[in-house]
Amino acid sequence: MTEREERAKAWLNRNYDTALEIEAIKRRLERMNSDLEKVTRPLKVKEVIEANNPGNSQEDKMVDYIELSEKFVERLKYLMMLDAQTMQVIEKVESPILRTILIERYINRLNWNQIKEKVHKDGGWVFELHRQAISAVMPYIPERR
Repeated sequence: MTEREERAKAWLNRNYDTALEIEAIKRRLERMNSDLEKVTRPLKVKEVIEANNPGNSQEDKMVDYIELSEKFVERLKYLMMLDAQTMQVIEKVESPILRTILIERYINRLNWNQIKEKVHKDGGWVFELHRQAISAVMPYIPERR
């Protein structure tokens, strides 16, 4: 790939780390939720937020859960914004198969084997289509400022 193609690919992939972070936060929230269900008495979220004095460990765990939930939502909104920008660029590509390859890879974040199954092509052909898709999308990728 040329340097320009590598830059285009990097731009399309800029949401990947955020997606990984969101998955990690989601797994942590699931674990925390499971722990909370086991060890805490039911608490009303409003009571925890409005508490002015240091809470007990149950309340502290609930507050941690609430704060992590808020971070999850914030990161998810950021990822959705990046994905929306990426979709706007991908939609400018004329070829439906090239758009499909780009969407599956950079929006749905599928691995190459999953993409191969979706488009019913062998690996070599999928990589060739991906190269063509990168070339087709390059003119629409915003230049760095």
